[in-house]
Amino acid sequence: MALNWKAALKPVSQSKEFKPGNAGGMSASARTAAGMDKALAAYKGGNKDVKRATIIKKGDEVKFSVRYANQALKLDGKDGEFVVPADKFEEIYGAIKAAVLAGEFDSQLAPLEANSKQRGAKMVAAKAAKK
Repeated sequence: MALNWKAALKPVSQSKEFKPGNAGGMSASARTAAGMDKALAAYKGGNKDVKRATIIKKGDEVKFSVRYANQALKLDGKDGEFVVPADKFEEIYGAIKAAVLAGEFDSQLAPLEANSKQRGAKMVAAKAAKK
């Protein structure tokens, strides 16, 4: 008997995991940490497949930023890009990721997340208006 694949289908709008605007239910800090993981993987892979590298090594220093919603977090309260010794980079980056997950940057992430949701809602409305 053949599989009835039509019965298994459902629209994305009915999915808990993939519903537009849901983004898998991740918090802003979890999404930032996931972005950090992707940036680190791209850096380790030579940044070949990224439009804009957020981690760049020159000589014995590494320049980086931690981004959410196309904005660099102000890790020290005022700056968005930082330079650290290359041999300490991964240890420092890991500590920053732990701080992000611990909620130390939630006050910066909250307005960025709100703006992102507002932009998303406007895009959905504009798309619906075109139909």
